[in-house]
Amino acid sequence: MTMPLRQLSMLEMAARTIVPARVAVAVTAADHTAEPLWQAEEAAIAAARPARRVEFTAGRAAARKALLALGRAPSAIPMGADRAPVWPRAIVGSIAHDDRACIAVVAERDRMRAIGIDLEPDAPLEADLFGEICRPEELAWLRQLPFERRGHVARRFFSAKEAIYKCQYAVSHEMFDFHALSLVFDHQGRFDARLMKAVPGFDHGALFRGTSIKAGDQILSLCHIGEGVDLEDDHRNSVIG
Repeated sequence: MTMPLRQLSMLEMAARTIVPARVAVAVTAADHTAEPLWQAEEAAIAAARPARRVEFTAGRAAARKALLALGRAPSAIPMGADRAPVWPRAIVGSIAHDDRACIAVVAERDRMRAIGIDLEPDAPLEADLFGEICRPEELAWLRQLPFERRGHVARRFFSAKEAIYKCQYAVSHEMFDFHALSLVFDHQGRFDARLMKAVPGFDHGALFRGTSIKAGDQILSLCHIGEGVDLEDDHRNSVIG
């Protein structure tokens, strides 16, 4: 299933409400294959299944649209051995998708240290996954919510942590599970997350901040680190629900 043009435009407009002014954003349909891959990208995806190829192609089209919006020439964005996008030297960026849309955000590397974006359907997360996504203190807080809200809020935890993970990975190149982040929200969907272990580039206790919003029937989460950002501020209290 893909999204009509009007809904894609609405998703892009929603994304612009949470990205900083120095970040460019672009959206494509999940089945967008009108623009061919570049040669370096073809090599990265040659052995992929057809569905993965379509997803990859749509994401690279969104990324090139975002580069143009930033005032940069389009460029090949191959895939590294870790499957992460390999951005042009002067650019930081992130790509996300669900089964209907792909979204990309990019910024100049001398103005932004790292950025991560995630896109999810606004559907409740299965209860048997709560423990994989949420730490004990997060689970305790979820249990205080009305039963019918828990799955939806757990999905917000999942999306926010995905965005944070992508953001930090651009710096650390370190893989970790969801329990490495202790996350809280406020009423506006803004989040803070403490890193519960040290990774290259970030101390134990480093603070990541971002925003998670509903965009129609999707959840969009963004985390970014500007140059000179203080990672040791106070932790908010969870109040979203």
